[in-house]
Amino acid sequence: MKLFFSVVWAVVEKDLRVEIRARESLAVMLMFSLLVLTLFSFAFGPDLGGAEGAPMQAGVLWVAFLFASVIGLSRSMGVERESNGFSAMLLSPADPSALYLGKMIAILVLMLLMEAAGFAALAIFYRSPVWENLTPLALVALVATVGIAAVGTLFAAMTTRTRTRDVLLPVLLFPLLAPVLIAAVKATGAFLAGAGWADAGDWVKVMAAYDLIFLSASVLVFEYAIEE
Repeated sequence: MKLFFSVVWAVVEKDLRVEIRARESLAVMLMFSLLVLTLFSFAFGPDLGGAEGAPMQAGVLWVAFLFASVIGLSRSMGVERESNGFSAMLLSPADPSALYLGKMIAILVLMLLMEAAGFAALAIFYRSPVWENLTPLALVALVATVGIAAVGTLFAAMTTRTRTRDVLLPVLLFPLLAPVLIAAVKATGAFLAGAGWADAGDWVKVMAAYDLIFLSASVLVFEYAIEE
C-alpha cells in the first residue's frame, strides 16, 4: 500500500513540476475560461448580473470550465505522448491504477486552480454572491471536478495516440459528462440564487454517485487504455 501511494505521489509531483516549468496548461485554461466569462458579461450586460441571473451564470461558468478542462487534459496527455511516457509506464512495475490516480489528481489540481479564478471572475463581472456562498460552492466545484477529471483522464489517455485526438476527445467526453455538468449547473445556480441545500442537495448527491461509479470504472480499465 505504501508503494502504491508512493507511485501516485511521484506521478502527481512529476506532472505538477512539468507544469510549473512549462506553464502551458494552466495558463491556457485560465485564459480560456476568463475570456468566455468576460465575453458573456459584455454580451448579456446587466441582464446576467446579480442573483436574478443565477441559472444563466452557472451555465456559462460550467461550460467555460468544461471546455477549458478539455484543453488541460489534452495537453497533459500530449506531454506523455511526446516523451513516450506511456511506454515507460507500461514497462514499469508500478500498478496502472496508481499511475491513473496520479495523472487524475495532477489535472484535478490544475482544474481547481482554474475554477477558483473563474468563481472570482464571476463575482466581479456578474455581481454574483460567490463570497457569501463560498463553502457550498467550493464543495460543488470539488465534487463536479472530480467527475470531470476521472472520466477526462481516462479518455484523454485513450485518444492520445489517434490523429484526430483534439477533435475526438471532446466528442467522446461531452456526452458522458452531461450528467455531472447538468448537476453542477443546477447546484451552483441554486446556491447563487439563495435557495441553499434544499434545492442543491440532491444534485450534489448525483455528482457524488457519478464520481464513485466512474472513478472506480476508470481505475479498473486504465491499464488497457494505455496499451499500444
